[in-house]
Amino acid sequence: MFEHYGICVSAAIFSFFLLSTVLGTVSSPRAIVHDTHKSIRDLLDPPCASTDTLLRSRSSPNARLLRAFHLSNTFVSPDPTVYANFLHWTSFNDVALHAVELTLPELPIPFHVFIRSVTLRTIIVGLLDPHTDMTSLASNDVDIVTNLITDIWMLSKKPGPIPEYLLEMLNDRLRHLIPNQGEYPNPLDFVIPTWETLWRVVAVTLAYVHTDAEARRAFLDLTDNPDGDQFCALKLDGTAPSVENYMSESLRLHPPAISPHHFPSWYHRISNPTPTPKIHVADIESAQRSVLWESDSSPPEAFDAARFLREPKACEILAFGTGPLKCTAINWAPMAAALIVGTILNRVDGVNYYIVRGERVGERTGWDGWMVRKVA
Repeated sequence: MFEHYGICVSAAIFSFFLLSTVLGTVSSPRAIVHDTHKSIRDLLDPPCASTDTLLRSRSSPNARLLRAFHLSNTFVSPDPTVYANFLHWTSFNDVALHAVELTLPELPIPFHVFIRSVTLRTIIVGLLDPHTDMTSLASNDVDIVTNLITDIWMLSKKPGPIPEYLLEMLNDRLRHLIPNQGEYPNPLDFVIPTWETLWRVVAVTLAYVHTDAEARRAFLDLTDNPDGDQFCALKLDGTAPSVENYMSESLRLHPPAISPHHFPSWYHRISNPTPTPKIHVADIESAQRSVLWESDSSPPEAFDAARFLREPKACEILAFGTGPLKCTAINWAPMAAALIVGTILNRVDGVNYYIVRGERVGERTGWDGWMVRKVA
């Protein structure tokens, strides 16, 4: 069972949720994998599907999150009213920098723990409650919340019951961080979509760019002048990648997730009067690592932001979905992650702090050996 997350926004919140098109429910399904750009576009943008149907379908594969976290946001709810409440955001560059400064450790800290903490602090103050004093966010509460969300998320993938005390502990600690019950009756509705995928995009991007001098300069330029022009600006007189290129390459190699797509009988009756239930899986990662992304200087599995300057045959990034429910934040949300990356590079500069590289680039897990250390 795959989850499907990309990037979307609410009034003062955003998330990296990939949009899905899961039309209905099926029994004893047969899996069909779509791993090309064309087949995935056709899958995510089916003919004659209403917005109401698409919203119901998108919530279907995330039902396990409803069970695990008791969520009611647009990613698990088919209610069009909930969907309509998702709007745009404003810059939080200064907040991100403050979050980095408060999270920098005296003793070595696991890389993923550092990124998760910085991202959660940025979201709480920069997006959910700008009146919050960030110094009031207890590090112990931040660490417990980020650990519990990850633990419960992993447990939600298993068929067995999830211990109720874990969610109770999570909600209790999260209420310490977001005490406003009037605006946030269930803080997880806002923290799950805004934090859970975003921290992973930040971590993956940092893993690739932290030792690249040109990339560091591009991200630092963005934090000095955080606007859309700087985000898109090519470097070295147009011969070096922009921050946008680096973010696109990160999302190409490591799309936040892959999702199943359940099509109801009516869809298959077009060619089959007695359809067999099927699960259609959009393998976005395979599509974005296909030979269409190969260039003379780098294979498709290599991180090479400059490939966008050479116009590969497949330039479309599918990490935001496609079709009517394609994420409206596609033109601005990568900059949010880029600003967090830039503020971390600003302080973890190899002079005062540095990143210790592990054996491989992780995702939700798999960051063994990665650390953030203070220079002795």
